[in-house]
Amino acid sequence: MPHMLQLENLSKSYHQPGGQIIVLAGVNFSLDQGCSAALLGESGSGKTTLLHMVAGLDLPDSGDIRLLGRSTAEFRESDWNQTRREQVSLVFQQYHLISTLNVADNLQLQARLCQRLDKAYRDHLIARLGLGDLLQRLPQQLSGGQQQRVAMARALLHKPDLVLADEPTGNLDEHTSGAVLQLLIELVRESGSSLLMATHSTRMAAYLDQRWRLHNGQLVQLD
Repeated sequence: MPHMLQLENLSKSYHQPGGQIIVLAGVNFSLDQGCSAALLGESGSGKTTLLHMVAGLDLPDSGDIRLLGRSTAEFRESDWNQTRREQVSLVFQQYHLISTLNVADNLQLQARLCQRLDKAYRDHLIARLGLGDLLQRLPQQLSGGQQQRVAMARALLHKPDLVLADEPTGNLDEHTSGAVLQLLIELVRESGSSLLMATHSTRMAAYLDQRWRLHNGQLVQLD
């Protein structure tokens, strides 16, 4: 059975007036179906860049990204769009909710787009995430923690193969962020999806199956 995600000798650098910035230098990594991994590292270490490349929002200079055994090297934009719609979900610091849609429509949006709306699972997520009293509200009527829980429900409702989370609670206070992260980890585990999460929190990273640190372009497994 192929890995859910496999990075093979992945490299990425940027050219700036001061010279070349090496972000990734021959990174290798694999994640099995249903497993989770924390990506630790200082701000600017390349965590977001790595996640963006896995999602097809940025391209590597060299190396290969394989999703469910399929190389993405030859993906067209239409392939990436389909992958992000059906297989790979993203949860970021910014909630990216649609301001003109209420909570109910926001959280169902991606599942409707890929025709995978499971109403029983929707109701389960609404209950687990405490959204039942908020369904008719607009995003601007919600707190940051509530908006992030809506974004999480939207990302999980269509049961993607892989969830990418980039500092998903970076805009929340410490108490709220801990509760939201714990919920995200539990729900991803329940769904059988894989999770790759960039985080500064070593405490939250401890709940995941693997822990990796990105430093000076190298990815090193911890523990």
